[in-house]
Amino acid sequence: MVDMNGKVVIVTGATGGQGEAEVRLLVASGANVVFGGRTVEAGQRIASELGGAAIFQQHDVGNEAEWVAIVNLALERFGRIDGLVNNAGVTISGLVTEIDAETVMAGIRTNQLGQLLGMKHVVPAMRRNGGGSIVNIGSEAGMRGAPHAIAYSGTKAAIAGMTRTASAELAGDGIRVNLVIPGPIDTPMIENAAGKGAAQKMAKIVPLGRVGEARDVAHAVVFLLSDEASFITGAELAVDGGRTAAPSGSF
Repeated sequence: MVDMNGKVVIVTGATGGQGEAEVRLLVASGANVVFGGRTVEAGQRIASELGGAAIFQQHDVGNEAEWVAIVNLALERFGRIDGLVNNAGVTISGLVTEIDAETVMAGIRTNQLGQLLGMKHVVPAMRRNGGGSIVNIGSEAGMRGAPHAIAYSGTKAAIAGMTRTASAELAGDGIRVNLVIPGPIDTPMIENAAGKGAAQKMAKIVPLGRVGEARDVAHAVVFLLSDEASFITGAELAVDGGRTAAPSGSF
């Protein structure tokens, strides 16, 4: 386990699945965490289980005022911000000939704008610290074609582009920006997107022969946040069992 002792990290979309796993691993690694999400009951339960090292705030990543609020909360409670995990995201399903503009714009607001606003609002605090680490969460759908997911793929491809640009813009400030690309991960999001039993079906098209678990992504994220990754920026780390390197089949 990497050492995150004394670091302060904001994690979005963290009331379940990957985000919750990231929060729990960060706290176990010594970090203080301010985490957001829309499910208040779950967020409060996670915070109570983790004690004073984790603080929950209801948070809509597409709302700029709520970004100001969660950043201010982290600074008020812990005095600094060392890391950001842009984890929040939604699935957007639909064929290119059928998807409607309202659905597309709602997805862009959460998946793309949400991550951009997060980077924008943590950078001033990180500059005062002399540096920091941002980890954006993409998807294998942003790296290859994903039928029935044209809008979702578009937002995830955009995140990859934003990560590269931000890493170039912020390197001089000592702020590293990296992308984690999950493949099929066994979380409720899979079943919401692809139906009951989807995880077991997807295991057949993963070269390593299984779907990932939330902790697989969390370990990659925490490593990139840590000082052990101090010479890594602008990187794209696939946590996908080999799907990006050797795709077979489709979702």
